[in-house]
Amino acid sequence: MKLIVLVFAVGCMASLCSADTSAIAPKYGVKPVPVPNPKPKVGSDIDKCGCHEIVGKLKRVEANLLKLILNLRNKYGSVYSELLDMKKHVKSVSWYVGQTSQTSEVINEQLVSSSLTLAQIMQSIRELTINQQSLVTKTFLTESILDLEGRHGEYRPPVPEGDIVYTSCDDERITQTGTYLVQDAFGEPTKLICVLDFQPGAYTVIQNRQDGSTDFYRGYSDYKAGFGEFDGGDYWLGLDRIFNMTSSGDYELFILMEDFEKNVSYARYDNFAIGSGSDFYPITKLDGFSGPAGDSLGARVGVLFSAFDIDLDNSESNCAVTNRGGFWYTDCGMCNLNGLYLKGLSGGTTGMFWETFRGANYSLKKSRMMVKRKQIEPTTVPAETTPAETTAPAAMETATETITDTIVARRI
Repeated sequence: MKLIVLVFAVGCMASLCSADTSAIAPKYGVKPVPVPNPKPKVGSDIDKCGCHEIVGKLKRVEANLLKLILNLRNKYGSVYSELLDMKKHVKSVSWYVGQTSQTSEVINEQLVSSSLTLAQIMQSIRELTINQQSLVTKTFLTESILDLEGRHGEYRPPVPEGDIVYTSCDDERITQTGTYLVQDAFGEPTKLICVLDFQPGAYTVIQNRQDGSTDFYRGYSDYKAGFGEFDGGDYWLGLDRIFNMTSSGDYELFILMEDFEKNVSYARYDNFAIGSGSDFYPITKLDGFSGPAGDSLGARVGVLFSAFDIDLDNSESNCAVTNRGGFWYTDCGMCNLNGLYLKGLSGGTTGMFWETFRGANYSLKKSRMMVKRKQIEPTTVPAETTPAETTAPAAMETATETITDTIVARRI
């Protein structure tokens, strides 16, 4: 029943709402509410709200954003491409750096290997030179044959016709300084200068330099065999001959020097000798210095002979090349008697110098190295002291003065 009443009430309310109030409103004093006439739907919602300008601006903004995004994409692409190229270049540079590092390591290894190889080659050269000295040579065979023939009679090597072969510079038949053909301790007679200006005894000249006519910047084989003008000119007697002489007895060394101002001086050593070629001709004796020229040889016992092609000096450099000569070099000084003939001030150590005489930068005019065999004195025991014995020191001083006077009088 309640449900029926409720439905009825709702129906009445609906009828009232749908009824035309304009007819009943005046009855009850109610002013009818005007009902707007709905306009027909024309256009979109944008037209209804009047947002055309806003929408246009938003579209323009959207277009600009799209352009910006497109530009950013293009720039990103180019930047990415450049980054890839840079990455490739970095890899390439890294590869080259690695290759360069490896190459430098390889070069260093090759340099070290080359140094070791060079040292081995030098050692091999020295060993070959030593072995060569011990080989049977033509000279050795000839001497052996001559020794065998000598059993039936003394053999004399052939000499130029008209030349007299003297036993040595001490031969009694030699009475004045000059050039003579002597046998001495040599394998064959050799022409050389004998000096009799400083009695007693005669000196044998092993090196003579007076005008620069002979080049002394030579290899080891030349210094071994000897070279130059043996008939009174510039010459080097030869290491083999010097060894044969000094090993056959006791010898002293006398060195005469003269500069271009006609100043003459000398240096004398009581004992002098050199070793054999198998040991590279070391100085085995050198002591008892005296003389106004000063001691520029110094302590050279044990020093080997060096030339530009065989470096045996005690220096890190090749003194024979530095000084342009061949000699018993220690540390490239203090003398270079086989250096270049430069006629006075040279401005370097390549000239023929004796440092304690005119300095290392002065190239001398003349140089003469001479050796003399010591005379064997008879061993007698005097019964009593004689006046001659008490005046021995004075006699030595007189002999030294005589040598100096003779040098000044005769020059070299």
